[in-house]
Amino acid sequence: MNDASAARKPWTVLAYTVADDPDHPLDHSAEKELKALCDAADFGAVSLAVQVDFDTPKGVFRGSLTTAPPESRGFEDIRAEDHVLWKSILGEVDAQRSLLRVQMERKDLGAARANVLRQFLRFGQRECPAERYVVFFYGHASGPFGLFNDRATGARKFDTLRLNDLAGSLETTDDRAGVVVFRDCFMNTLETAYQLRDTAEFMIASQALAPVGGVWPWHRFMATLAPGADPADVGLSIVKRLAGFLDEDPAHRDGFAAVPYSLLDLSAADACTAPLATLVEALDAARADPARSRACAAALEAARVGSTTNRQIPGDPALLDVPTMCEGLAALSGDPVAAPARAFGDVVRSRLVRWHHSQTTFHKGTSLFYKPVRKRDLKLTYIHAEDETVAAEDAAYYQRLALSKATGWDRIALNPFPVTD
Repeated sequence: MNDASAARKPWTVLAYTVADDPDHPLDHSAEKELKALCDAADFGAVSLAVQVDFDTPKGVFRGSLTTAPPESRGFEDIRAEDHVLWKSILGEVDAQRSLLRVQMERKDLGAARANVLRQFLRFGQRECPAERYVVFFYGHASGPFGLFNDRATGARKFDTLRLNDLAGSLETTDDRAGVVVFRDCFMNTLETAYQLRDTAEFMIASQALAPVGGVWPWHRFMATLAPGADPADVGLSIVKRLAGFLDEDPAHRDGFAAVPYSLLDLSAADACTAPLATLVEALDAARADPARSRACAAALEAARVGSTTNRQIPGDPALLDVPTMCEGLAALSGDPVAAPARAFGDVVRSRLVRWHHSQTTFHKGTSLFYKPVRKRDLKLTYIHAEDETVAAEDAAYYQRLALSKATGWDRIALNPFPVTD
């Protein structure tokens, strides 16, 4: 470790961006977001380490803003003046308070691989040591099926960082991250929260699409990273300021009616498993009775929220809104599913979802995967793969998720109740 360890700061932001998508590159948007982030972090109280995988020009860049120059480990140093993004950031840096170093790896590292993320997190901690860390992710995502669309070959057009690999990489940090922030679509799911419960204290994410347009107000966020600030207070302040920003102007939402963000308390994730496991058993038992099966199917289908094509209800029909699901099942008076649904909903609303905001009433806090059944939903879903080979791989992976093992929810999610189209 270098001399920077002697200047440990209260907070460091570790930002990991994957713009190298085969269908929808994010280069321009990623540049604007990283510039805003670097501009906001250019002061002595907070350090910043970033890594971005661009589509054009090819290569992976690392940058750091701290009070001590970082060591070069593997990446080559490059002149900030030779790249438009880093040149613009350099012009904003106060040299008396922070130093900017830019490094580049010219080969494609495969940013959706766990070891690449793990190496970046180690780099960030080594070069920008802090008492607490905010980890920020930016790129395309598929909710419970993972983050990023990095170029690949074979049946899949892209590689995806699965949730178990994400959690394994975050375990690299010396302590649990204070707050993990996702500017990635559909990442506010119970599957994500439970997978990350031992690696972070709080999580900020959207139940629906996270618009590419618009640059987040990082100056507002950075103001919360004060010495001694509690992660709960930091997370609450960030998510409230983000919600205020999204409310201010529809342009901040890229024209979407809603961008429903929540703050989840990951310490409460374990409390969700027992009531959900009980609910799974009750739902499985309901399959044997045609009347009960139809009633449960209707409640579950009514909890599907969102469309990938309707900007007024941005979401994915492969996801259930958990509070809505619980309300619908709890309303089946006298049915054995009602009590566990009510108990599960109570834990989610009162303990897991610390704070939630949406510009509409469709999303209420967090989501769960539930395989689409109707043809129209199958046509509109982004999360559930159309390719049968990929869908089979996804299903096998989903069964290995920590939430599936702890609750058996995969028995419901992958084998949905039949409905008439």
